[in-house]
Amino acid sequence: MNDWGLFFFIAALGLFWARNMQYAVWSLAAEGVVLSIMVWSSAPLTSVTALVGLATLAVKGLLIPGLIHRIMRSWPARFRQDYPLPLWAYGVAAVLILSVGHVMRLLGPTALIRDAALFFYALSSIHLGFVMIVARRHLLSQLASSVAIENALVVLTVSVAGSLPTFVELGMLVDIGIAGILMVWMSHRIRHQWQTTDVIALRRLRG
Repeated sequence: MNDWGLFFFIAALGLFWARNMQYAVWSLAAEGVVLSIMVWSSAPLTSVTALVGLATLAVKGLLIPGLIHRIMRSWPARFRQDYPLPLWAYGVAAVLILSVGHVMRLLGPTALIRDAALFFYALSSIHLGFVMIVARRHLLSQLASSVAIENALVVLTVSVAGSLPTFVELGMLVDIGIAGILMVWMSHRIRHQWQTTDVIALRRLRG
């Protein structure tokens, strides 16, 4: 499980560094694949775990990345590249990742953390996602960051609680699937209407 947690964290780092949205889509899809494998390997394989793993793969590994990729391919090349991250974002990300160790020491006496390595990878990935939401300017980067945070929250829950009830996992997949479809459609409409994917430019449209 910890090995897959490391792969998940590497995918989160790939998403953090990716300026080309094609690479960001692949990183997001990799997170979905790793999550589905973690579901299958976290408990004895039953029909229920197989169903949840397949649903995770379908929604987070295929549906949402596939929709982003399909929309992005219809855009001109200049809209497929994000702006470089500001230097402060790398510093903030490094500080937040290093602070996870301090959080783990504070929570150690509570025996809340069941898997320390997985907790580190998950919380670090959440921090990276929040930094991306603040620092990234591309519409699809914002969307990918939101999905990545939700993915990392699932891993964080596993590191603390061991697993989620099946109906909760399936409900979350339905929610994120519908939200992802709506956000991709809205991103496409915004790009078509305003001819920009820069969220900074879109803020100037407010009255």
